[in-house]
This record gives sequence, C-alpha cells and structure tokens, in this order.
Amino acid sequence: MVAKSSAEPSLSILEPSRPVFRRKRFLLPFGISAGIALVGVVALLVSGAVALPFRGVTVVRAMMASKVEFFSDAEVRRILMANGIQVHLTDSGGSTEIAKERADPTSFDFVMPSGQLTARQIHDRVGGTPFYPFTTPLVIAAFSDYARALAHAGVAEPQSDGDGLYYTLDMAEFVGLTLEGKTWKGIEGGGLTSENQIIAQSPDPCRAYSGAAYLAVVAFAANDRRAPTEAEALAVATKIKPLFEVEGQFGAGIGRTFFGPDGRTFAPVSVIYEHQYLAYQIRTEERTGEVDRDRVLLYPDAHHHAEPWLIAFSEAGEQVGRLLQENPDLQRRALELGFRLGRAGSASVGTVLAERGIPVGNPGQGDTEAYVAKPAALATMIGELGDCPSGVPL
Repeated sequence: MVAKSSAEPSLSILEPSRPVFRRKRFLLPFGISAGIALVGVVALLVSGAVALPFRGVTVVRAMMASKVEFFSDAEVRRILMANGIQVHLTDSGGSTEIAKERADPTSFDFVMPSGQLTARQIHDRVGGTPFYPFTTPLVIAAFSDYARALAHAGVAEPQSDGDGLYYTLDMAEFVGLTLEGKTWKGIEGGGLTSENQIIAQSPDPCRAYSGAAYLAVVAFAANDRRAPTEAEALAVATKIKPLFEVEGQFGAGIGRTFFGPDGRTFAPVSVIYEHQYLAYQIRTEERTGEVDRDRVLLYPDAHHHAEPWLIAFSEAGEQVGRLLQENPDLQRRALELGFRLGRAGSASVGTVLAERGIPVGNPGQGDTEAYVAKPAALATMIGELGDCPSGVPL
C-alpha cells in the first residue's frame, strides 16, 4: 500500500515579469502627447491667439473688390485674429459695383473700394467713417521686350536707378501710337513680331476702379493734359474710343492674367496696380533668390495714386480701420504686399524692397498728377466707352 500524503496543496504567487517596460510603454505616448501640447501652447502664446477663446472673436462682415487679396493673406488674417478680429469677405466683383444705387453698403460692417473716386461717391451717398490705410499707383505692366520697343520708339524711358525694371511712359505719345493705328511690329527696329495694335489692356471701367481710373488718365493725356469738362467729355471719349474698342475689356482685374504662365500670350501690356507687381517680385525673390526681369513696370508720366478707403458702418468696422492705420504689424505686412502707406504712416515700401535687394521705382517722376474729370464728365466718358448693362456707376 502506498501511503497518501497529508500535505496541503500550495498556492504560488508569481511576481509580474518586466514591470518597468510596461510602465514605459504606457508613459511614452503620454509624454509625446504632452510635449506636442506644450509646443502648441507656446506657439499660441507667441502668436497672441491663446487668449482668443477667453475674450471672444468678433466676426466682421466686409465687401470689397481687388483688396480682397489683402484680407485673404494668411499673415494679415493671423494678425487680425491675434487682435480678436475675423473678417468675413464678400467679393463685389468690382469696386464700382459697390457704388451703384441698388447696392446697400451699410448692410456690411465696412466696405473697401479700390480707389478714392468710388469711395467718395459711396461716402457722399450713405455716409460712414472713412479710414485711409495705404495707397498704390496705377501703372502699366509689360513684358520687357515690349517696354524696350516703346523706349526704342522714344515713348518710354528707363528710370536711371531702376536697374532695368522701371520705365517712365509718355502717355500722350503712347495714346498717339494707338490712335495712329500703329502695331507693335510697326515700331521700326523694335524687334517685335506681334501685329496687334499698340494698347495697354485694361479692366472694364463699368466694373473696376482701375479701368475707370485708366480711362481718366488717358483722357487727361489726350486732352492736352487737362481733365475734360462735362462739355468736352463726349468729344474726348469719341477721340480715345479706339484704345478701348480694339482690345476687348477684361472684367474686374487683369493682374492674375499678366502674372500667369500665359501672360505673354493674353496680356503682354496690362493696366494694374503697383502693389501687385511689387508683391509678385517680393514673392519671386523670396522663392528663387532673384527678381523676374522679364516683367517690368511703366509709370505714366502723369500719375494717379489709387487710395483705397475703408468706410466703416459699425464699431467693429471702425476697429478694423484703426488697426490698419495704427497696428505696426499690419503696416509692415502692407509694405510686404507692395503697398505705400500714404496717410497711415511714414515707413516706406522702399525699405522692404531694399532688404531684398530689389530696386524701387519712382511713380511721380516729373511730379505731374493726372487730374481726374469731375464725376459727371467721367460718367459720360464711361457711358460712351464701356458697356454698362446696369447703368453707369459714377
């Protein structure tokens, strides 16, 4: 017989193996997440946006035309957000659309037409508080061989300190070439093969401030450097009509076409604003280390500076206007986007260009300002030259 063991069965409790590594697997992702969160908080502190959830963000409704590009800029939006402002943009499709009788600018916190002619009309009609954050000259942008051809014809002259990027254009002579029916190929020794008539393609004066302002500059040049009176307006419009009929007019703007890859084909000589050209060259230099020498600027010898007014109809709109006129970060960004500060400050766009080794042009060489016809006379010319289906805007 085998004796049975009377020993009780034992219960062994085993220590868990490698506990240290289990804790590490738990803590590692937590540590990474915490680090990312810390970096995010630091970034928010630096940008000034960390306090926004606590103080609230004011959404401001605005209508504008070409200056939509300024408020769409990521840095401008960041600076505004750091100051508790978010601008909701409505593109009017052209500054003169805002000025029409059927439009109600006061339904927005602010509007921002592209120039003072339209802005003054809006302000006279519905009031509001105007602000004047920056200016930008009206210019003619061209591919360099077209500018050299005009210089060869004695119509344009390179600016001495412009390093080949800037010219001064004799507007009366330029208008004369078109009225003579001269083609680019017809400039003897100019080196061009284009059989198109010599013109600068411009936006529709019925819709775009730049189109109406260019019409005024041409009328001034064609009228012996005098703004046409109401009595003269129809005759002057009839005289310069070929400049606007031969091209077919663009809509509210032409800058994107000129700077696009097919610019030489569709818009080799175009009416734009100086800030569009300077902003393009700043971006090009930052991206490639050099400027685009194939695109140049022609400053009309009788100049016109467009002054976009911000017209506020609410306290929120006024807050944006004050920021644009007083905030140093927004002023600096405006310069980086090619604007001149005008009444808003003393800093110069030349400073921003010099930092990048880009020469600055002189829009007022000769100091002659193109006086714009009075609203009634300008409206007569626009009505004669433009196809305004909903009425002349001025």
